[in-house]
Amino acid sequence: MYRLVASDMDETFLDSGHEVPETNIEAIRELRKLGCLFVPASGRAYGSVMESLHAIPPELLEGSYLISYNGGCLNRIGDAEPLSYHTLPHQKAEALYVYGIKLGCVSMHVYEVSGKVWGWNLQPEEVDYLAGHMDIEPTDAASLDFLEDVPIAKMLYCIPDGTEELQRIEREMPVELKQGTSTTFSSGRYLEFNPEGVDKGQGLRNLANLLHIDLAETIAVGDAANDAGMVDAAGVGVCVANARDGLDRVADYRAASTNDDGVIKEILEKIVRPANEA
Repeated sequence: MYRLVASDMDETFLDSGHEVPETNIEAIRELRKLGCLFVPASGRAYGSVMESLHAIPPELLEGSYLISYNGGCLNRIGDAEPLSYHTLPHQKAEALYVYGIKLGCVSMHVYEVSGKVWGWNLQPEEVDYLAGHMDIEPTDAASLDFLEDVPIAKMLYCIPDGTEELQRIEREMPVELKQGTSTTFSSGRYLEFNPEGVDKGQGLRNLANLLHIDLAETIAVGDAANDAGMVDAAGVGVCVANARDGLDRVADYRAASTNDDGVIKEILEKIVRPANEA
């Protein structure tokens, strides 16, 4: 029996227009009838994710949870105050920010725990990509002194369609600069710096422990490298048909559905319903 389905958001649960496919809404309705929670899991902040879920009737998410900031925060849905959160030390965030400025070829996002996001050197392609599903405040500050007393959840470098270049940047970064962080890649455009030990897999473990659910009773689905820990940790790990970064080598099940098809319906029909109705 499966009691929880955790799903990445962008390029997994949401379609290419950043909307929720109707098939996913109906699948969540059926999951509820089977006693199975749907849990969004995202690299984005709580507020941004909730805006993306506006099309889902509130009763289908009642009593559920949200894993945000790649496992760095855990919220009850309906409560913006996190149950738990992790932060990057200001000195580390500052060093990453200054290094990004020196690189010159990247844009940067700096995420406050509160959900506010600052953007440096945002390329037009990135502005277009974020439009309608995430608000970002531009800054041209030469340092993060203005955030000295503000908890920072994570940072990322961005090059649209630039995963290979970002991988090169990550390989060539000074070892001491990366110390104290967990790095990952997402959406074919981001190199993410999370607090050390933070990933979606740990977020799923923490939530399962909170709910007294065995990990064997969980399913997780994603599309990219930042989902690998969660897909690996779950009882059944799933990747969408449009997955990248070798996630299919981690997953137990490769879906025939893309993010545009509504992958939660396939998970319901092929995995959850046969097990829960047996």
